[in-house]
Amino acid sequence: MASTLSEWKDKQVCVITCDGRSIVGALAGYDQLQNLILKEASERVYSPDADPETVPLGLYVIRGDNVAIISDRDEEMEASVGLSSVRAEPLDSVVQNIG
Repeated sequence: MASTLSEWKDKQVCVITCDGRSIVGALAGYDQLQNLILKEASERVYSPDADPETVPLGLYVIRGDNVAIISDRDEEMEASVGLSSVRAEPLDSVVQNIG
């Protein structure tokens, strides 16, 4: 994973957290535990009744154990798909079945 993250340093990424949040920003740093630092971060809050709300977060740290998915972000593709007007149910939290 670290080799992939090094390729995304200072590039736009999208992170889905284990509690179902969608956070976008520029990857400013990371460590061996996959703790992430995003600069100029914002959270996209989805709703079935309204367009997504963007909540600015600024410099933001995400603990590695709360990262479910991280991907590179293609802003041109997002614009062509019309992602700014997508309506959706919020994501559920990740549930771990240990036992």
